[in-house]
Amino acid sequence: TAGVMLGLACATKWNGLYILVAFALMSVLWDAGARRTAGAFSPYRAVWRRDVLPAFVSTVPVAFVTYIVSWSGWFATKDGYFRDWADHRQSLSPDHIKLPLLGTVHLPQFGTDWVPRVVRSFWHYESEVYSFHVNLTEGHQYQSNPWSWMILGRPVSYFYESPKAGVDGCPADTPGNCAREVLALGTPLLWWAGCFALLYVLWRWIFRRDWRAGAIACGIAAGYLPWFMYQQRTIFLFYAVVFVPFVCLALAMMIGAILGPPGSSERRRAIGAIGSGVLVLLIIWNFIYFWPIFTGQAIPLDAWNNRMWLTTWV
Repeated sequence: TAGVMLGLACATKWNGLYILVAFALMSVLWDAGARRTAGAFSPYRAVWRRDVLPAFVSTVPVAFVTYIVSWSGWFATKDGYFRDWADHRQSLSPDHIKLPLLGTVHLPQFGTDWVPRVVRSFWHYESEVYSFHVNLTEGHQYQSNPWSWMILGRPVSYFYESPKAGVDGCPADTPGNCAREVLALGTPLLWWAGCFALLYVLWRWIFRRDWRAGAIACGIAAGYLPWFMYQQRTIFLFYAVVFVPFVCLALAMMIGAILGPPGSSERRRAIGAIGSGVLVLLIIWNFIYFWPIFTGQAIPLDAWNNRMWLTTWV
């Protein structure tokens, strides 16, 4: 199941490959930890001999097959983009690509007849997709650096207009114009609390050896850190959607810690319940407050300005 899900992730967006690698390494560490707990004299040697091969077979080849199946429509048609590319070429192009950290990597050139044309066409298509995206450096007014993502430094505005009073949902008694916007902005208090939650799960993983915190940190790292290798590329805040679920899990773990550990006194539980309850209610209120600019509802221009908490959101 994990192999199929990771294959679908890669078929949706290629950075699923980083998640596949990260989760595979995490599973190896888990297996080693389990064998150490069971009393294995050399847990990593045991994992290498007994666990790595079946774990690899059940994930990587399954993910690869799932990815290829996701292209079945392209393989089945004769009119797909680049579908007949190999019918007019003798070798793959380009013969090299630039990879982050690795630099220029030369690609194998299959110019012989034993390689099916559809495979050559598919390889060319994939290399063209990668080359286009890593070399996309043209500036955009809503691009953002991954350093600013966790604090929602620069969201993307999908739609904006300023209707007059009585037009397009703008109340007739509105002094001046209204604003309608669809802004790709996460709930600010959730994300800003998530920054502290991320620090908490790292602390809990490193110093408390909590495997659950490590799993959450792994998900965030796999979805977030690879983008720092592409800082020269035109990238946007909405790419962070890949690790949003893990940020929410980190926040849930932190809220659980605020509630108090098992065996806490009644007073500690009461204080924790009040603190965590206030945080959850504030996040819910914050979501409702920003709902109009999530959904393009017409609100008075002053109300829209009040929601632009950072100047970079405009």
